Amino acid sequence: MEKVYAEALERSVLKGGDEGQLFAGLMRHLKAVGRLKLLPGILRELRARQSRLAKLAPSVEVASTAEKAVALKEAKAAGIEAADAVVNDALISGWRGRSGAQLVDRSGKQALIEIYRNIVTK
Repeated sequence: MEKVYAEALERSVLKGGDEGQLFAGLMRHLKAVGRLKLLPGILRELRARQSRLAKLAPSVEVASTAEKAVALKEAKAAGIEAADAVVNDALISGWRGRSGAQLVDRSGKQALIEIYRNIVTK
């Protein structure tokens, strides 16, 4: 039941509904039908949905701040349009971008893996 309420709230917000009014209406409804105990579950479901959306949002990781502009330009050419690039200290060099299920890896680590595969398979 919490999922149904969370989905309805999310749809209403996406359509441009006022969040304050939507929340007040939800509270009135839950009180009227005696289901206020569902509120924590609805909140949990809304957070889970938000987390899933954030994971699907386009993102670009770079090895250093100096590489941000180039990485964003190359990622856009590869079909990943992220607003900003985040520095990931685990990257040796280059960048890695993700948009939904698409992953483009142009990092130094990936280049080393490709060199290794080429040596091993020949």
